[in-house]
Formats: sequence, C-alpha cells, structure tokens
Amino acid sequence: MKKKLPIIIASFLFAVIVWISVVLGNSFIYKIEVPLRISIGDNDVAVKSELPSTVFLNLNTQGWRLLSIVLSKDLAFRTILPTKENSYKYQLVSSISENQWLTADTKVLDISPAFLQVDLDKKISKRVKVSPMADITFRNGYGLARQLNVFPDSVTLNGARTLLSHISEVSTNELHVDKLSSQFMEQIGINHSPMIEVDPNQVKIYGDVQKIVDREMHNIPIQIKNAPRNKTILLLPDKISLSVRGGINFLGKITENDFQVFIDYGDIISDTLGSVSLTVIPPQYVRLIYLDPERIKYIIKKY
Repeated sequence: MKKKLPIIIASFLFAVIVWISVVLGNSFIYKIEVPLRISIGDNDVAVKSELPSTVFLNLNTQGWRLLSIVLSKDLAFRTILPTKENSYKYQLVSSISENQWLTADTKVLDISPAFLQVDLDKKISKRVKVSPMADITFRNGYGLARQLNVFPDSVTLNGARTLLSHISEVSTNELHVDKLSSQFMEQIGINHSPMIEVDPNQVKIYGDVQKIVDREMHNIPIQIKNAPRNKTILLLPDKISLSVRGGINFLGKITENDFQVFIDYGDIISDTLGSVSLTVIPPQYVRLIYLDPERIKYIIKKY
C-alpha cells in the first residue's frame, strides 16, 4: 500500500489539474468593480462635476482570461474625455477600446454607470495649508508635548476653478497610532476629491511625544503696564508662584524669566473689589495649571 501511495497522490493531483483546466476553459459571466481613471486631452480644462471613483463591468469571458483579470494588480477602466463642449453626457462604452486588458475574447455585457455627466471648467492651481488628522493613544503619563507638525505644511491643488475657489486648506487622511511613548513620524495621504490633483499627494506627520510632568515656579515678578509716570503702584504681593504642565524636555529648560506676568493699569482704575486678576503668558508648549495668589491687591501713590 505504501508503494502505491505516491502513485495515488500523483493521479489525484493530475485529475485535479485536468478538472481545473476543463472548468477554466468554459465561459463565465462575472461582475467586477474597478477604479475609474479619467484623463482630459486639454491641459487647460478640468472636470468640476462629481464623478464616480469606480465602475462595475459585467464581463463574459473564458475562465483562464477571467482569472488573469481578477489577479491583475493595476486594473482600472480608463477613459479620455472630449472637451468640445462644457457640459455633456458621456457614454462609457465608448472607452472600451482604450482599455487593452479588455481583449477581443472578453465581452463587456454592460457598464454601470452607463453614462457620466461631465461638466468642465477652467483648470487652475492653488497652494493650500495641510492640517493633520490623527487618532493617537499614549502610554500612561505620556502625551504630545506640542502640536503635530506636517512636512511639507502645504500642497498644490490642480483642478476646476469652481472646485478650488472655496478651498483654503486640506486635511490628511486620519492617522491611527497607539500606545506611544516617544516621538514618531508617519507618512500619510491627503484627503481630497478624486476630481482634484494634489502635489505631493502624501505628507509626513511628526509628533513630539514626551513624558508629561508638572513643575512649580516661585518668585515670579509682576509687571504693571500702562501706568502713568506721576503714580506709583505698590502690589501686594509683587511676586507670585505658579504650576505648569508640559513635556519633560521643555519644563526642564524654562526659568522664571520665561513667563510674562502683568497687570494692566486700566484694570486697576476700573476695579471695584480692591484686587485685580493677573495676565500670565507661559512659554510655548507649556500649560498653566494654577496661580498663587490668583488676585493681587494694590496701593496707588500719587506724586
């Protein structure tokens, strides 16, 4: 029995191959969805109407040919739109001959949609800002030390004037990264209408992830702005303490001199409580947690 086993396996494999060959030799009807690739002969014109990004083709072809179509990596239905009119309906069946993968032995039974409503406009270029879109989670105690940066921070849009006139910025596709505890840089595409060309069509998002810590600062002097020369303002107290939060690399470098703490003389004149609140401007990428004290008493001396 053991001697016959290789013969049995070989016979079985041969039978399977013969069966597959017979089956793939038959004709099949198959519906396939492929990307729609549109081009226009005139470089000064662009499509302003929304067109589908894919089309459905109902094919009738031999099994072997169908298999090669399904396994093709760069499969798309390509069409070149005429520019003689600014608005018209275009029949997609007219573009079958422009697609070499639809050979003579492959019959297209129908295309959906069968028609495209084409509206044309003058083509323009426009430079716009890129805003990052990201869904990020961090390890416990970590976070973004500053806002996300995009490189490059702007891209060029090419398309119909009607479509670009109201666009002042574009966003990236949403980036998903989890459990971060260090800086990262990821490449991501631009979210845009298929009727608009983007150059470059991908950017890099950089995130400065640091351990987020708190730090207390003491004896920070208070300044008085817009005080008249003939008056002296005594503040009680004239220095404050505060607590800030931020990335450990930033907080380790700041000093008391990096904070702007002041009272405007106009607030003192309009005060009815005997004390005024402070304006505190912390260093960049640092967030104020609390002040001590939050309000300052004062004495006005005239000369």
